[in-house]
Amino acid sequence: MPHQLLPTMLTLCNFACGVLAIYAVFEQKISIAIVCISLGLIFDLLDGWTARKLNAVSSFGKELDSLSDIVTFGIAPAILAYQLVLMQLGQIGVGITVFYSIGAVLRLARFNVIQSELPTFIGLPVPAAAIGLIMSAWFMSPWLSALSTCMLAWLMVSHIKFPHFKKIKVDEEKYHGVH
Repeated sequence: MPHQLLPTMLTLCNFACGVLAIYAVFEQKISIAIVCISLGLIFDLLDGWTARKLNAVSSFGKELDSLSDIVTFGIAPAILAYQLVLMQLGQIGVGITVFYSIGAVLRLARFNVIQSELPTFIGLPVPAAAIGLIMSAWFMSPWLSALSTCMLAWLMVSHIKFPHFKKIKVDEEKYHGVH
């Protein structure tokens, strides 16, 4: 377990950034929330890279990473978007916020079960969706942001292939047709 300690600590830093981002939104410190989510993204990139370099990839690490990603990229940005613009839409804004978070949870569950070894992502990765959500909430009107948020949720659960930057060599044909 000692060689797994560093990737685990990086994953926990990702999780802590997500929790702190939610707290910052509650305290009306939007810029700090965005910084926390951005730092979570850095920790998310580093934990996987470190685990691969240390040959410390494990089922525990994969599950911990996804649980952390749910908070940092599924819940925190949704709450942030709600606070910035979706709240202006009343109950519709609440529903869209929940819809986005459900999309993130479904995307991460599918990733863990069937596609973590594929050379491409199936569906928009949750960290990328979080970046898109923050950008739309920051720059768009409430209704355009709502539309964008729904589109991001759909893209996460879609079967569209997105580039994967890990250097994993796997025979994709054995996964062909897996949804």
